[in-house]
Amino acid sequence: MTSTSRGTINMSGLSKATGVHASTLRSWETRYGLVAPARSAGGHRLYSQDDVERLMVVKELADAGFRLPELAGLSLDELRALRASPVRPDQQQLENPLVLQLERAVDERDPEAFGQYLRFAFLSLPANAAVDLYSRSMRHIGRRWSEGVIGVGMEHRLSARAREAITGAIAGLAPAGRREPIAFATLTEELHELGLLAGAYLAAAAGHKVIYFGANMPADDLAASTVSAGARLLVLSFVFGSARDQFAERLGELMAALPDSIPVWLGASPAALGGIALPPTVTLVHDFAEFNRRLKIQFTE
Repeated sequence: MTSTSRGTINMSGLSKATGVHASTLRSWETRYGLVAPARSAGGHRLYSQDDVERLMVVKELADAGFRLPELAGLSLDELRALRASPVRPDQQQLENPLVLQLERAVDERDPEAFGQYLRFAFLSLPANAAVDLYSRSMRHIGRRWSEGVIGVGMEHRLSARAREAITGAIAGLAPAGRREPIAFATLTEELHELGLLAGAYLAAAAGHKVIYFGANMPADDLAASTVSAGARLLVLSFVFGSARDQFAERLGELMAALPDSIPVWLGASPAALGGIALPPTVTLVHDFAEFNRRLKIQFTE
């Protein structure tokens, strides 16, 4: 987001004002586009008072459980309003000791224990509860990374264990093919797939055959692969809001190549989309509860 006030604060001053480490602030900027600072004649970042307030509010919201990609597209006024809201994601905690065990494994930088607890969750909990716990764990990893508690390497190791746990859970469900096949993918340059995997798990738990193409699929190849696999529905995911213009272009290419008979659902937050116009044949799905409801409606027996 671009500030309307003049930038006069350097990175060191910004770090002191917000209480966020400089390397984390740079990651927030490059990875999520949370701020777009001016540059000095020497190429150094210069932040405005609006930038400082914006990042302070973002830190408060992230600590309260909001995800950084969801905050990136919001204006400062919208962030202030969200901070004033009485509802916080982490107020809806699962009454399950696995929550604390998973968060402790993250805080103690123990990816092996994290993976074991998550695998147990998928084995022992109903599908919706397992996905809630999985999603909460992903938010906790994101918060700890944004706070500088864990580095990028540890974030990747923990995410890899989460991916292993949920793909194993999908494979371990009842034999596929009892209900309509559903394809899952992200388009080119969208590498975030952990939310997409949660949707695939819910579809598999509902008895659908899951055709998982994964992340970073070219539009033409995805359209052809979806048709050849006999999918009755294509589910996409989009997280990285700073690449929304490229995403809109690739989505248009996909829809031009895909038969109208195959509906497309898109899992994304309004903040990530940033107001881009979706094709009328694309259905925006805001959360997993809505995903489950739409599955039941789309494929009524």
